[in-house]
Amino acid sequence: MSVKVLEGYQREAELRRRWLSTWEKLGERILRMPRWMQNIILEDVNTAIANRVATMEMIQNAQRNR
Repeated sequence: MSVKVLEGYQREAELRRRWLSTWEKLGERILRMPRWMQNIILEDVNTAIANRVATMEMIQNAQRNR
């Protein structure tokens, strides 16, 4: 398996495509659940993503400050 390095607009377009594909798959599953479960899952997902982004930003900032 080869890894293709994308830059600029191509990279952004590919990331958006992958992001939308992921949410489409998850959304289908989440929408089959009762509304109260949907709310719990969406809160959990929001928290998990916010925490992951904050962690990655901290790592990025630590690497810049070396």
